[in-house]
Amino acid sequence: MRQTWSEIKNATMTKEEQRQAHRAAMRDLAEMELAELRETLQVSQGELAKKLKVTQAAISRLERRPNLLLESIANYIEALGGRLELHAVLPNRTVRLTHLLAAAEKKGAAPAVRRRHGQSEAITRRAKG
Repeated sequence: MRQTWSEIKNATMTKEEQRQAHRAAMRDLAEMELAELRETLQVSQGELAKKLKVTQAAISRLERRPNLLLESIANYIEALGGRLELHAVLPNRTVRLTHLLAAAEKKGAAPAVRRRHGQSEAITRRAKG
């Protein structure tokens, strides 16, 4: 006879183990690399590249790069259907930083360009309107 996940979980894990597993899963979902986020949303590099009007190779390089422009990250997230928010986490509070991303928003279609061996690679935001 088939068992549901809840039945298996309840038969094999205590309530505390279930809570710990849930917390670990939520922590993993809250902390993802760009590629993991894209894969979780079941979007291929090729599909994302089409939305951003760049090559699949450009997406691959962006996902592996250790240092990115905020605008490049914002464009990437917007192409996945989201929006980027930036927060400073301080000892006694968390503050949403708005001016850094607002500057990117005002630029409209201004590209975030990375020069590499004489070539330009742009990840641009499509103009709204």
